Amino acid sequence: AAWRRERPDLDVEPLEVLSRVSRLARHLDRARRLAFAELHLETWEFDVLTALRRAGQPYQLSPGQLLTQTLVTSGTMTNRIDRLT
Repeated sequence: AAWRRERPDLDVEPLEVLSRVSRLARHLDRARRLAFAELHLETWEFDVLTALRRAGQPYQLSPGQLLTQTLVTSGTMTNRIDRLT
């Protein structure tokens, strides 16, 4: 309402939508982190484990395939694999 009052020439509706989406994402991320915390699970661990589960039996992927599935750098994936073993 303030933007419309101050700058009626601007279409701020897209910004309002983005603001709502951002707030929703923060809310969902918080809920996800709380659920994972109850299981003593980090978000990155969940990402790796779900990538392996999606691969189907025998639930194995190469480090390169994990990179593709989780969209992280090779250094990050190496660190994650080391921490899981």
